[in-house]
Amino acid sequence: MQNTVVVAQATDEGVLGRLRAHANVTVVTDNDAKSLTRACRDAVCLQVGTWVKVTDEFLEQCPKLKVVSRTGVGVDNVDIEAASKRGVLVLNTPHANTLSVAEHTMALILALSKQLFVLDAHVRSGDFQIRRKYLPADLSGKTLGLIGFGNIGRTVAEKASAAFSMEILAYDPFVKLAEPYVRLMETVEDVVTNSDFVSIHLPLLPQTRGLFDAPMLSKMKQGAFLINTSRGGIVNEAALCAALDVFENEPPAPGSALLHTDRLILTPHVAALTRECVLRVAETAAEGIIDFLEGRQPKFIYNAKALGIEPPR
Repeated sequence: MQNTVVVAQATDEGVLGRLRAHANVTVVTDNDAKSLTRACRDAVCLQVGTWVKVTDEFLEQCPKLKVVSRTGVGVDNVDIEAASKRGVLVLNTPHANTLSVAEHTMALILALSKQLFVLDAHVRSGDFQIRRKYLPADLSGKTLGLIGFGNIGRTVAEKASAAFSMEILAYDPFVKLAEPYVRLMETVEDVVTNSDFVSIHLPLLPQTRGLFDAPMLSKMKQGAFLINTSRGGIVNEAALCAALDVFENEPPAPGSALLHTDRLILTPHVAALTRECVLRVAETAAEGIIDFLEGRQPKFIYNAKALGIEPPR
């Protein structure tokens, strides 16, 4: 009898075909937790996006589950401790969305510096003379501060430096060496107080939740901008003026003050949802499942340390 794989999101038929060559595949796309749980009761592998909450209770009801493969970098929708306790491999796709999120970050930086949305609104309302207020600013020579300097942060730094001649500051407690055009700083505050643009590239962890609260935001330079394409819970939404692609509650409630604040640029958590990136992350997540089913160690095991698994050499 073939193993069962559940894919909890609409997925490219080519990717599903590769999985079907190794297992029975069930696709759940209705965002209904109960139907997903039913589908997973006999499943060995589960491929998920962001809507699925893989909790201890969920895992209790899916005793055959051996792999949860996440189409993305962040795994904050998976209870890592509960999965590790049950010997479940939690996989992610740490490189597949790097380019797309970095490009979206740069798009937001450009939109802010050139005041595109403000100018567009004024022109549409008949105020062509907004051009004489000289709102746009050049990026060349401005300082970009990166909070988190992993794959995405490094790619943003490369593009901002090479294409726009920006000065780059970065903070990451796990990074000790950087490219010559990047200055590593000792604290988050060192970056925040010295940057014209601050871009967040962190996972959502207990120690990062609410990191950008009112006191931290007050340290930003007058006229500086904040960009968040990582996770919504890192920023206190009641206290900010920023460009956001992610929110603490998604989607934001119709009455949310965020939707009525004209100093914000809001996009619906789409930085990694380009046509190309959606395919890349699905392929990478499926490859991890296929590796497991064929007896190979998957490349990207998020909870490898907790499971006592040595990384591949």
